[in-house]
Amino acid sequence: MTDTQLYLAIGLPTLALVLGMIGNGLLFNALSARISSVESTFSARMNSIEARMLSLEGKLDLLIGQVADMYTRLSILEDRTERG
Repeated sequence: MTDTQLYLAIGLPTLALVLGMIGNGLLFNALSARISSVESTFSARMNSIEARMLSLEGKLDLLIGQVADMYTRLSILEDRTERG
């Protein structure tokens, strides 16, 4: 076996291994960036949903207050009609 054959027998598999490691590293970074993007999108949507829920909660509190006020008025009217 000549020196050139020895260098090729050792060098080519080593080169393939190094290129594979570099490729995997690049793919891992791309996947990590994509996961971060999905995570930020999910977080933004959850914040939007939370803001809507808070808005609905405020409106529901206002509606409950109005229903309670109407109930009080109705009770007063019922008392007046029972007395009169």
